[in-house]
Amino acid sequence: MPSSSSFRVALLTSGFVAHTALAYTQVNVPTPFMNKNIDPIVFPGSYTSHLHSFYRSDAVTASTSSSDELRSGCTNAENPNDLSTYWTPAVLYQSGDGSWQPAPVMRFSAYYGLGDTPAEVPFPENLMMVAGNATATTPEEMPAEANSEWFCEDADLFDTFAAAPLLPQLPYKAGRPGAYYECPSGMQAMPRLRFSIRYDLREVLPSGWSGTAPVMLASGNAFCSHGDFIHGWTDEGGINLVAAMASKDEYLSVNGALGYDGDVMDCVAVDADPENGTSDYADSVEMKSKRSIPAFGWSSKSRFARSVRRM
Repeated sequence: MPSSSSFRVALLTSGFVAHTALAYTQVNVPTPFMNKNIDPIVFPGSYTSHLHSFYRSDAVTASTSSSDELRSGCTNAENPNDLSTYWTPAVLYQSGDGSWQPAPVMRFSAYYGLGDTPAEVPFPENLMMVAGNATATTPEEMPAEANSEWFCEDADLFDTFAAAPLLPQLPYKAGRPGAYYECPSGMQAMPRLRFSIRYDLREVLPSGWSGTAPVMLASGNAFCSHGDFIHGWTDEGGINLVAAMASKDEYLSVNGALGYDGDVMDCVAVDADPENGTSDYADSVEMKSKRSIPAFGWSSKSRFARSVRRM
């Protein structure tokens, strides 16, 4: 984050509150199971991405390309039927020795709701989605449809720059180029997905800060916020997820063959490929500098539309 003033703008956006009414079912994760410099959608097979925080199925690797691969893993989600993998750029804080370390995560939540069109079909197999622009450095470069927002959850703490939990949101919605909010004739709507992540900096930065904020994304400043998703819901869970979109007024649990909403798997999610890549920010920067392949072209809208068409 370049300065305290720009950090103020990034943290105090109020869109998250306005959108919470769209959440009709929700799956929580207490913490990421790993931080790693991979991105199987944007840099498949490579260990040259910026550092990401990964949630849910631990079967994900740099080369993951299918839903079935994810279903073979352990999920740290509070719903054993959600074996999808979700990832976002790691939020980093500057420690006392000057190094950049991953900020503590209080909770990652995936909200599924109706959006603009009622959900009609489950996520198709092997669906991959991306929201945001990892190279954005200004508000103008942020995709408007990604709707990425940051703000302080406890406004009373902000006046002294104390570090309160931070929440970004990254929604995904069905659509097509030129008509993002519409479901064209001949197409069917899927559930709408939004991320919400709470970071708690109060322990690692107990005195807050003044001047330049000692917080940043592994990919850059707050404007490059982005999120990725590969579908791994079980078949039954995916179907029941659509049924949970039927009401605008009540929370509906999504259950399935592997258990009930709120259950957790009797396993520990770990890195499936510990011999490759890195969880260290400084090492990830060095490995990224050796990148010899271009990023697979993507943006929030076009990448999503391409995924829908090919499934």
